[in-house]
Amino acid sequence: MTRGGVGELMDRVPTLRWRIVLVLLTAALLPLALAGFGSWIVFGDLLEKKALEQMHTIVRSHARAIEDYLSERVNLLRLSAESGSLDELSSEGRLRDLLADLNEASGGGFVDLGVIGAEGDHLAYAGPYDLRSRNYLETDWFREVMARGVYISDVFLGFRRVPHCIIAVRQSARGGAWILRATINSDQFDALVGADVLGENTDAYIVNREGLYQTTPRAGTLLEKAPTAPGAAHPDVRNRRVTVEGPDKIEVTAWINEGRWMLVVHQDLAAVKAPVNQAIVRGAYVVLIAVLFLVATTFIATWHLTRRIDTATAQRDEMSRAFMRSAKLASIGELSTGLAHEINNPLATITAEQTNIADLAGEMNGDERGRMILEAVERSKRQVQRCADITKKMLQFGREQDSTLQPTDIAPRLVEISSLLHRRASVRNIVIALDLEDDLPPVLIDPLELEQVLVNLINNSMDAIGDGGGRIRVGARRDPDRIHLEVEDDGAGIDPDDSDRIFEPFFTTKPVGSGTGLGLSVCYGIVHSWGGRITAESGPGKGTTIHIFLPLWKETKTREVGHERERN
Repeated sequence: MTRGGVGELMDRVPTLRWRIVLVLLTAALLPLALAGFGSWIVFGDLLEKKALEQMHTIVRSHARAIEDYLSERVNLLRLSAESGSLDELSSEGRLRDLLADLNEASGGGFVDLGVIGAEGDHLAYAGPYDLRSRNYLETDWFREVMARGVYISDVFLGFRRVPHCIIAVRQSARGGAWILRATINSDQFDALVGADVLGENTDAYIVNREGLYQTTPRAGTLLEKAPTAPGAAHPDVRNRRVTVEGPDKIEVTAWINEGRWMLVVHQDLAAVKAPVNQAIVRGAYVVLIAVLFLVATTFIATWHLTRRIDTATAQRDEMSRAFMRSAKLASIGELSTGLAHEINNPLATITAEQTNIADLAGEMNGDERGRMILEAVERSKRQVQRCADITKKMLQFGREQDSTLQPTDIAPRLVEISSLLHRRASVRNIVIALDLEDDLPPVLIDPLELEQVLVNLINNSMDAIGDGGGRIRVGARRDPDRIHLEVEDDGAGIDPDDSDRIFEPFFTTKPVGSGTGLGLSVCYGIVHSWGGRITAESGPGKGTTIHIFLPLWKETKTREVGHERERN
């Protein structure tokens, strides 16, 4: 090539470079622009629908919370009405104490409380108003509650000439029906209904079928006409677009209180579309970054890109190693916490027995006291050994480990375990009652593990009962082909939403720092390792019963022989 040709080529390099850049950018940006425009149209509509769905979900949840609030108040009032006779509740002092108890249980949810006879007269009243001499025979709410048994009124003025809402329940007595009536704390109810569930541009309130405010909105007063009519009742949640004093809004409604009230939530349409607009803006930023990246990669050298990739890989590996270390530390911490939880039970027994030894040693006057001291020492030794066994089991938690199975008569074991925990239970005014069927056949289990399971279950029952006293029943009976063990308490019970999770490791309903959730999961693993089955039966306020089903020893042995024959 001639000197002039080389010079001509060098002169053409900048132009060629820009042409390459132009071709690359066109090839990359044209599809990106088409995809971005299409995404803006398609995903914009999708995001708006999702925003409305989210609003529906939140309103549905909010309506359920209000229903639960009202149901809780009705149940509290019904329980209060059932807590005594008409003569007892007609006492002003008793009624004031009952109102104080209701407010303590509901966080100040009631303003006053009244007992009203069948003729509409106030038999007793506790509250800030002078309503003792009032007669309600001709009022709508009185007739409603006498007819229906329970009634939640609309907001009305009544004798006190103050907007209020009442809950009333009817009770039967030998002298005729009577009513226990309470006024809901309107400030508390307004705070619940008007909770800022969706943001600053939201207004939530309740109207009745006539469209009158039942709670205080942001703009308006109680019993004032709402700006939009409620319309016909509808199931579930619906939305529509309305104009209320300014910009367009989305109105989402849900009927509650057996279709007598409508929960209304207003949100600015701009706020509903805000996620869409934010997504579009963020998408624009992403596109801009992509364009800058494409332009930059055209001019950045390969060695720089390679170095960035190497750096990112090194950072990813370091993050992975850090994550693994954190996971191991978390596992060790959970295991240590669970271990401490399990050891606390026998340590508490050891402490009680040591106190017993000290008391007996101070009062010892003969051989009988010496024998009692020796028995206490022996029990303490067994508990120390149990601590070692629990520690071993917890360190082996999550791994398969053969148990030392042997034919065991469970009745003497249950008697021994109940006697062991009797002192601790009696301190908390809890009675441990045995209900054992005679001549129970043996089962093939590990006796030490049986003690661990029963101690865990009884301790859980004592925690559920608390210090107020109660009863724990430990029962055992023979079913046709198995032994059925039961540990039943009259404690607080378990919420239905949690009943399916109580055997999961690290799940607990106790307050933070009071439990690790390993006790029942360990029991579950132990019982299943014996070839048995463990279930729970519970409900809020109904106590809890743990059922353990164990196959009989002879049947277990026969089944093992059959398996051996099949293998041969």
